[in-house]
Amino acid sequence: MIRALIDFALRNRLMILGAALVLFVWGILSFHALPIEAYPDVADTYAQVITQWPGHAAEEVEQQITVPLEVELNGVDHLTHLRSVSLMGLSIITIIYDDNITTFNARQEVLDRLQLVTLPPGVNPGIGPDYSPTGQIMFYTLTSTNPKYDAMELKSLNDWVVVNQLKSVPNIVDVNPFGGPTREYQIQLDPGKLVAYGLSLAQVEQALIANNINAGGGFIERGEQSLNVRAVGLMQTTDDIAATVVKVQAGTPVRVRDLGNVVQAPKVRLGQLGKTIHKEDGTILNDDDVVEGEIVDVVENFHFYQDLVVCKRR
Repeated sequence: MIRALIDFALRNRLMILGAALVLFVWGILSFHALPIEAYPDVADTYAQVITQWPGHAAEEVEQQITVPLEVELNGVDHLTHLRSVSLMGLSIITIIYDDNITTFNARQEVLDRLQLVTLPPGVNPGIGPDYSPTGQIMFYTLTSTNPKYDAMELKSLNDWVVVNQLKSVPNIVDVNPFGGPTREYQIQLDPGKLVAYGLSLAQVEQALIANNINAGGGFIERGEQSLNVRAVGLMQTTDDIAATVVKVQAGTPVRVRDLGNVVQAPKVRLGQLGKTIHKEDGTILNDDDVVEGEIVDVVENFHFYQDLVVCKRR
């Protein structure tokens, strides 16, 4: 058999060389078209349903949120496992599928079934981001030598600038920021002044809500044109908040600045992120308050790093 094949190849040299050349070119084209993944995704197809119900115990969350959702989601197609975790004010349900369904179809069916569940008022279940368990592709830390940028400034920069830039990179599903105090506007009321003016915290809160809205006022006709009228009431600075009128007493307006101070201060923190760096010379640098982010990728390939460099240069 082998001798016959060798004799055939020797008698038809041009045909054999041509077939070898075609196979060679075909192999080169197939190699360039082959998708290359830095970290192959070996995880199952899955979807997560995340529901928040602040202020309620884990037992209530289990009875009124997790169980109704499990009953409705138990019949999805290609289901293999259904797992749930009920915590204080939080419910997480993980649905794992077999290999005969795409992620898009699985998530779409979950979204359709979530519309059929009856939950307590104000509770809105949502589906988690579409990322692979192996998609935690990169961690980064924001640092600055400028004393103007403290941890709170870096936190604001991370939330409003860095995260938005990173999400514009192809294949990035989500960016999870960690650490740093969150900036917020705070009104530090004096209880003695509240008593003196006969006001309560609820009245101050209602006055702030009522004065922090924009309103439309129809339009004014001017010839053949019409001008839209609107009232701009959104607060932008601490002075705008301090100038809010809470009540009028004896013809004199009582403003928020008459009741206390309005400042920008960090939100009450429930945790803190620290980082330790070991240098080559043996020194150790401890930073007990850093701002960090986790980049979650859906397709881990080498193009991610090229796109990230382009985003950095912008």
